[in-house]
This record gives sequence, structure tokens and C-alpha cells, in this order.
Amino acid sequence: MARPRNTASTTTHRWAVDRLGEATASVEHDGDHVYDVPRVLLPDDAREGDVLSVEAIRDAEGVTLRVRRDAAATTRAREDSARQLRAAKGRGGKGDIAL
Repeated sequence: MARPRNTASTTTHRWAVDRLGEATASVEHDGDHVYDVPRVLLPDDAREGDVLSVEAIRDAEGVTLRVRRDAAATTRAREDSARQLRAAKGRGGKGDIAL
């Protein structure tokens, strides 16, 4: 009998850490929805506002998640947020802020 090939597929996602609790964390998944996930899935040094790179590796054994803090993306996100806040203050604090 032929053995099935072990073909793995990997998808990459972006999580933005919205809130950290003791046991769970709220993360924005790919800029779309916010989900509560077990805090144990996040790196120990994850903080609110951090951007995480998440690789989902699927193979015959199941799914493995590799979650890493993306320092460059975190810096860009914080700079963008600060720029939006400055722009809002320039309008007298009125208007929508797109996060």
C-alpha cells in the first residue's frame, strides 16, 4: 500500500494584540475580526499594541502555530497611530480616527 505523501502547507497571518488578560488575549486577526485566544499562544514578551506574525503550518499530523513578535511591524503600527492622533488634534480633536 502506498504511503500518503506528507505535504505541508503554510499560511501567514497578522495578529495585533488589543488586550491582554491573565488567561486570554484579544487579538485582531488580519485586520478583520477580534478574537480571544489563550494567552499561552503568545510570546512571553508580547504587549498590548504589538504586531505578531503567525504561521499556521498544516500537515498530516495537524496544525502547528508559530507566533513571533514582529518588531518592525509593531514600530510602524505605533508610528501610524501616533500620526493619526496628531492629525486629529490638528482638527481640534474632531472627526473619525481610522485605526
